[in-house]
Amino acid sequence: MRRLPRLPLSWSIKGSSPETTDAQGFYPMSLGLTRSRKDWIYTALVGSNLDLVAALKAEADSRNILIRGCDPVHRSVLVEQGWYSRQSGIEAFLMLDGPAPWQPHRSLRELRRRALRKGSIEILDPLSQEDITFLNESLADLRNRSHYRLRPSLRHLYQNHADFWEQALLYRKDGIIQAIVGWSRNGPRARHLEVLLRSGAAPVGTMEALILESVSLARNQGIQVLSLGEVPFLRLSRHFKSPVNDTTSSAANGYSILNGDSLSYFEKPRKFASYYLMRPAFSSMGLFRFKNKFRPSWTPLYLMSNRRIGVLALADLFLVSGCHRLLGYCLAHPRHSKA
Repeated sequence: MRRLPRLPLSWSIKGSSPETTDAQGFYPMSLGLTRSRKDWIYTALVGSNLDLVAALKAEADSRNILIRGCDPVHRSVLVEQGWYSRQSGIEAFLMLDGPAPWQPHRSLRELRRRALRKGSIEILDPLSQEDITFLNESLADLRNRSHYRLRPSLRHLYQNHADFWEQALLYRKDGIIQAIVGWSRNGPRARHLEVLLRSGAAPVGTMEALILESVSLARNQGIQVLSLGEVPFLRLSRHFKSPVNDTTSSAANGYSILNGDSLSYFEKPRKFASYYLMRPAFSSMGLFRFKNKFRPSWTPLYLMSNRRIGVLALADLFLVSGCHRLLGYCLAHPRHSKA
């Protein structure tokens, strides 16, 4: 992938799915947004040797497209191509090598110890088609046993099915799956934890144990960046300086652009107006606090489009992703909101 060290979040490099067979392939999956007349590419399978910038340019020549989960490197490169951006949230990521590699705090190690006293972790890697079927059935069952079982699910915002995952980690207690973490491969040395799902009966420390095990596996595989995913509706509390004129060298040197002027773990983010709209249904600050306990680096995430991103595009995303159903349910059932 020329100039880009990783893909937008929830896109996958070829190899994690049997459907892709060529290293130059580009298989976008999109939904039409009727009000803004855009095509939202919500995920894509990408060949490992694809010139992604050229592929996106070809797509943009024939249609009005919208992409989520773009980091400052994507923004810099695409803005040079005449694209437009709009910040949608922030991303937590762990730098696993370099001059100051991430190390778990003592409190996280204690939570892992507590969880592993009551259960064990199983690793599925690589995933066979049988594994994928098993994981999809297990995800459905686990969601029915989670705190969110009565609430409508959001759609297309992440890979909530295992079809394009590279590997998965399961936490079992007494033989029963109590939590699942699924990986997608979104860069040669980058992985994204797509799903962090636990049952209501999972022991304290379960998710921390799975994430720390993911860190250990990633290090053993030579992974440089492990993304904990997006926290939507929040932004950095100070101006983020993206070196637009140095995208080539930044990408070639790995992820230094992401590790620059980012939010440190002890700072509080600011809130978009959409935060207050969705607050009855979605606790962005609760998700931020959970991910922030890992003391990650934080970086902005953007919507990108080859045409301007207006209010109609945001309204389309709100509807197509099912945010309106989730918000309506939680307003009608306040006892079930932000459980």
